[in-house]
Amino acid sequence: MTDAASNRPDLPLAALLRLACAYAVATNGTILMPLIVGALMRRFGAGEDAATGFAALEIAGIAISCAVFPRWIARVPRRLAWIAMIGTLLAQAAGAWMPTLAAVGGARLVTGLFEGVLFVVVAASLSNRAAAERAWGVIILVSGVIDCALLVAAYAMPPGFVSQWLFVVFAAAFALIAWPSAAAGADAVQPAAASAGSPARPRIRWGVLLPIWGVMILVYSVLSAQWALADVVGHRIGLPPERIGPLLALVSLLGTVGALAASHRRSHELRLPILWAAQLLMGGAALWFFLVHGAADFFAAQLFVSFAYYAVTPFLTSRISSLDADGSLLSRSIVVTFVAAFIGTALAGTMLTQLGGLGCGLALGACAVLAMPFTWKAFGGGRAVT
Repeated sequence: MTDAASNRPDLPLAALLRLACAYAVATNGTILMPLIVGALMRRFGAGEDAATGFAALEIAGIAISCAVFPRWIARVPRRLAWIAMIGTLLAQAAGAWMPTLAAVGGARLVTGLFEGVLFVVVAASLSNRAAAERAWGVIILVSGVIDCALLVAAYAMPPGFVSQWLFVVFAAAFALIAWPSAAAGADAVQPAAASAGSPARPRIRWGVLLPIWGVMILVYSVLSAQWALADVVGHRIGLPPERIGPLLALVSLLGTVGALAASHRRSHELRLPILWAAQLLMGGAALWFFLVHGAADFFAAQLFVSFAYYAVTPFLTSRISSLDADGSLLSRSIVVTFVAAFIGTALAGTMLTQLGGLGCGLALGACAVLAMPFTWKAFGGGRAVT
């Protein structure tokens, strides 16, 4: 049985780079979140819970856009990509002048709404494309490098400057890639045959989609919980803050190499063993992370979790793209991702307190391994599924 995919040609490298720029702007909050939370805590004297809560409104904004607006955005992607890019820059910069933490949270929510539009544009650009795994692999790799380079650069700046002007730094950095990001809207335009007088949308294959969502929930919950506790674990093993920050930035940067797993020519036929290997790696590394005693182990365990996440993500997004007519399904699926991220983050501290390091590591490792049967169902198991 074939999916709804592969009736649009492969995108050229220039288009993939445009989409990577747009994706970097759309998803920067996930990589830059530790930096944002730290800046808000220093600037307003807020506790970790409050800073995280208001910073997370950016993620909520992205989720709202992905859940509510995809079909509207798909109708006029060129115009809305430009509006979203300009709106993102203005909303990012506005956070520097907001007088209260709540006001900054409002600015982050608006920023997320605009960023969500860009995410929908990227999703629509890759729907029904041939070789979607490789396209997503390139986009995630390049966008990850862009955001991680910004993370490293921001950590190198004076803390006092970053606390006040972090969002201006973000806006200035994204202004450098604003043109290609906005121009990516051209790649989301659907073929004339699909946009005018098209037949009814293909029926959603829930038997495939629900297992994909199961994998997303389990894998992304593990990543977000482990990432949320990275600073806590670092302090517990005696690492100073000025060392933890650069280590996390380097992990984020190097972890994007995992996306190469989906970018080679045989990735499609080997996707099931690649995904299983990545999930086993994530489970083992998550357990190891809570048993580390030094900086080298701290760095390596975190890196393996990040590497596994980036190896899994292109396959999941491309599999959804293969079921997707116009990008709306992938856009709605990202809401599942953010729900999983909230679950992982919200439960991380409780798990560590109630279960201890070993118990927390075992729980996260079990979640990663539990994703394996869902992966088998989503990617075909013993039958040929494209």
